[in-house]
Amino acid sequence: MDLHSLVALFDSTLHPDPAVRKTAEQQLQQLEGHEGFLGVLLQMISSADLPLGTKQAASIYFKNRVRRSWHASQRALEQYPPISDGDRTATKANILAAIYASSQAIKLQLTECLGIILKFDFPEQWPQFTVHLKELLHAQDAQRVYTGLLALLELIKRYRYTSTNRDVINEIAKELFPQVQKIADQAVASDDDLAMRMAWLSFKSYLNAIQSGLPLPLQEPANLVAWGTSFIKMIEKP
Repeated sequence: MDLHSLVALFDSTLHPDPAVRKTAEQQLQQLEGHEGFLGVLLQMISSADLPLGTKQAASIYFKNRVRRSWHASQRALEQYPPISDGDRTATKANILAAIYASSQAIKLQLTECLGIILKFDFPEQWPQFTVHLKELLHAQDAQRVYTGLLALLELIKRYRYTSTNRDVINEIAKELFPQVQKIADQAVASDDDLAMRMAWLSFKSYLNAIQSGLPLPLQEPANLVAWGTSFIKMIEKP
């Protein structure tokens, strides 16, 4: 799969001539089932050298491809080619880096894709995801931490309304939430826009985690006090 050819096709989908756009869209439909297609899309989306419009077009196509084909119905398989094992592996290996490298609007689109993948692949087919998540949450780069928080919220949503799989949510709370609480506490103390988004994501993850019951690690007195203090600081913030 050639990166430059794919970039040219996505540029053509933005062409003012409807005939040029239609031809480009048809060619993309022919290519989407080819091995490496999703991996190249993530390369495009992550590139610092491409125009934002081209990357946005690629991210929309990527989202639609994941949404309709990651866990496809028989009807969908009759209309669209399946996603290969190689493309699935490449997507999971690169999607977090693509979220980190993207603009806010594209981050949100890719995060939605991540949620779909987690719904069907975690933990059995993506057990190492929480390892990557922990690395992001402990990073020194605020944007990497922010990426980790976006990803964490998508993971927590996977379990928010279920009373089963509590072992999984308990493990997530044990391994990740102490750091998330620290992030929330530091973010609340700042007036920076990114810090406020990080605080919101931290609190949102906590609230989603307790929808079906307070995970065992969060029932510990020290954790109850720490999270309660962070919420009070946020409420009292001018």
